[in-house]
Amino acid sequence: MKTLPAKLKSAKLIAFNKIAPASVFKLTKGSKAAVIADKKGAPQLFIFDTFALLDVLSKIDEALVDRLSTEEYHNETINPAGWLIDKIEAKLPLNPNFILSLKNSLAEAKKKGWIPFEKIEQELGLA
Repeated sequence: MKTLPAKLKSAKLIAFNKIAPASVFKLTKGSKAAVIADKKGAPQLFIFDTFALLDVLSKIDEALVDRLSTEEYHNETINPAGWLIDKIEAKLPLNPNFILSLKNSLAEAKKKGWIPFEKIEQELGLA
């Protein structure tokens, strides 16, 4: 079943990198994005998978981090890109490689006898 508006019936699907070349806007490897263009080649609709959308939002977020105060940066009205990134990432499953790496790092720290910062803070009366 087609759900495209009538004016896009003759539209064509083109690669996102034809609209935003990698030299201007690079998506990470594995991200998928496309653009639906009308007969004249004008973009009408952008299609992103989750990771491509995160790439786009991150690019916007990175541009704002140095321009906004800390309070403004964390305001969802002023920086909706950052807010949306947080919402999306909260729903994504953890990468199994990250979990394994974290477990290995914790085991190594325990084996080497490293002391957690929280314990140091407590012992020094800083917590």
